[in-house]
Amino acid sequence: MPNFFSAFTNDAFRPLATLLIPGVIGISTWFVALMWQFPKLHDLVTQNHTESGFVLFLVTVFAGIVLEDIGARWEFQLDAWADERTKNEHGKNWVRYLQTAFKSDPVGRRYARTLVLRLKFELGTAFAMVCAALGLIWLATLGLGFWATSLLELLCFVFTVWPLKEAKDTHKVLSKTRAILLGDIRVVE
Repeated sequence: MPNFFSAFTNDAFRPLATLLIPGVIGISTWFVALMWQFPKLHDLVTQNHTESGFVLFLVTVFAGIVLEDIGARWEFQLDAWADERTKNEHGKNWVRYLQTAFKSDPVGRRYARTLVLRLKFELGTAFAMVCAALGLIWLATLGLGFWATSLLELLCFVFTVWPLKEAKDTHKVLSKTRAILLGDIRVVE
């Protein structure tokens, strides 16, 4: 019997968490506004589900890649702040970690990979919410009610600030984890 959960391995889950979910969030309000602004485009999409779905998937992946790139730039800023806080120890540990080849895979490396995935998700989601909030402005000009716009903008704000705060905390834990992995590793038979 096939294992249903094997589809949710890290290799399959990573692009979902770092590209597709942020991409969908980022383009969602823009897509709704396009359908609302251009009725002929709405009709075209309605009559061509497969082709529209494929194009929407490609746009989602593109948006996800752009948002991941913005998140990587923010991560670089987090690295700079960590260097200031630790008197460049963070950067030195990061370089040493990148130059390390592990003969065995310590538990901490799997934990570090999980933290990296979480960090990328948090940053991608935060910047996707900014993109969605900008699309809400267009929707407001198209007739979305004041209260609906205000509530959705508030949600976008909360889901921008919260993941950015979480990303900062995740980055600190990841930095400490990498520093620990540079120490002696105990191998138990």
